[in-house]
Amino acid sequence: MISRDHFKNKRIAVIGIGDHGEMLSDIKFLLKAGALVSVYDMRSEARLKSDIDFLRSVGLVSYVCGSIPSDDLLDIDLIILSHEYPRNSSFLARAEQAGKQIEYPETYFFKQAPPITLVGVMGICGKSTVMSMMTPLLEKVFADEVQKLFVIDFSSGDGILSGLKKLKSNDAVLARIDNLLIKELYNIRISPHIAVFTTDLPKDTYNDSPFDIISYQTYNNFVVASDEVIEKTHAFGIQAKAKMLRTKSNIIPDTWDFAGKGLHDRDNAALAVQVAKLFKLDDDVIQSIIESWKPLKGRIELVKKVRQIDFYNDTTSTSPASTQAGILTLSSAGTGKNMILIMGGSDVGQDYRTLFATLPQYIHTLIVVPGSGTMKERLALRSMDQIEVKSASSIEESVLMAMESSKKGDKVLFSPGFGSGGIDRTTKERGDRFVKAVRDLR
Repeated sequence: MISRDHFKNKRIAVIGIGDHGEMLSDIKFLLKAGALVSVYDMRSEARLKSDIDFLRSVGLVSYVCGSIPSDDLLDIDLIILSHEYPRNSSFLARAEQAGKQIEYPETYFFKQAPPITLVGVMGICGKSTVMSMMTPLLEKVFADEVQKLFVIDFSSGDGILSGLKKLKSNDAVLARIDNLLIKELYNIRISPHIAVFTTDLPKDTYNDSPFDIISYQTYNNFVVASDEVIEKTHAFGIQAKAKMLRTKSNIIPDTWDFAGKGLHDRDNAALAVQVAKLFKLDDDVIQSIIESWKPLKGRIELVKKVRQIDFYNDTTSTSPASTQAGILTLSSAGTGKNMILIMGGSDVGQDYRTLFATLPQYIHTLIVVPGSGTMKERLALRSMDQIEVKSASSIEESVLMAMESSKKGDKVLFSPGFGSGGIDRTTKERGDRFVKAVRDLR
């Protein structure tokens, strides 16, 4: 727990409001705590109008849109970065040389936090799903305890720094650790006490091993992951001190009334159940909570059946691994190449070779929508000769093209596999466009 005056009169620069407005809650908290906050964002004021209007209503006076003047940052006590700005951004060079403190919300949170139990959820995909399962389980664990549970998830927009005012020694923190933060936490010598891996980690997280994040675990810590992920840690030469707990989908009995849509949902649920068991939550309580879990919106969500063609919205897919999981989930109920995939968007720095090699087994038509990532993969897309590849100028056009290319019994899956960008500020916005276009079909 930090003192009431911890941020009072501290000159703080917040760089970036967040792609989805994730920093708004923390900026509001800092203003109410008496900090002298200046907000900077590379986007224009016109594009950020609603966010700026909100911040001005809660006391923001100083903000700059459209640029980030490096000179401004030299007169600042603390610089807090939104996730869309890397630490090596050119505008930070002079501030770093001047010894200014530069943090992400999470790194500042953990540096200021008292001794806690950290449960960290990591992986290329599936983090949100596992968090949605694990949160009610751990809330039940700590419901009647002196220790409290804090959930920090940058993507939620609920704010991270504000938790410092209530956090006490021995509390528990459940944190979604995005790929950006893995190296950041390693650099400040922080490993989760319980490290939960939904999948492998991206190879470009580090120059050496992406699993160095568990280097600072001790003998009474845990790694919870599948056989595949644990074997990967061995392949990277990680000599983990923590106990390795291997999970399998059959931890979720077939007798449970589980709403998951495929093997990957069972794998995710198995991770959550294993963590709950570490905290000695009763089996019947675990079953009740897992059975009450509902799939998240925008994750392999059936939108509409049109002329016996099923349209699915998987807009939250921002990696090839998540798109592949969506394809495998839908293909499990049928056989043959009865699928049309709509994908594409902004570059997220992923390797698509495994996904592209898999596509011919399940889909007969691939429709790509514009984006920097789509453009980057254009040569690989053009070289596909076992499936028909089409280009659409918009999500709306892709839906019409999918309808024209489909036959009775087909499934159309919108699973972008890339980031949102351009006209779509968020994954939700592009999903909303897809859903509307499908519902407009007759």
